[in-house]
Amino acid sequence: SQVNIMELGNFVERLQNQLVINQQKLEDIDSKRKELPSLCQEEQDNISVLCSEVQARVGTAGEALKGKTVAVYTKLDQELSSTREEVMSERLMLCMELERINELAGRGDEDKIDLDQCCERVKEILSVCQFAESSSQVTDKVTQSGATALLSYFGF
Repeated sequence: SQVNIMELGNFVERLQNQLVINQQKLEDIDSKRKELPSLCQEEQDNISVLCSEVQARVGTAGEALKGKTVAVYTKLDQELSSTREEVMSERLMLCMELERINELAGRGDEDKIDLDQCCERVKEILSVCQFAESSSQVTDKVTQSGATALLSYFGF
């Protein structure tokens, strides 16, 4: 088959044009590849800055949470101290009452013991176990305070 010279010329020109286009593409690709390390480093620097900011905020939030924890446990300690004082006072009243009874019984004066009066003086102590209730409430608060504070601080 005979090749037409004109067609061959057009074909060769198309090949040459495509080679020029491909050469330009290769130069563009090489130029972009040369930029990649600096772009990568810039992105890594941005990530480092962001991580530092996040770490600072987490650190600040952690310190605030620690402060709140101290406040919660300080309050719980005050409640326990107050409850302890109440129990000590009740203990003193019970000991005094028991001492009166033992004193009279030791002298053989059991008939002089006014049981109604004795009961009246200690009836609140004997009827309600205040420390057991307070203690369990405080224990519940201690158990829940850390998790509750953490969850509420982060909005859960």
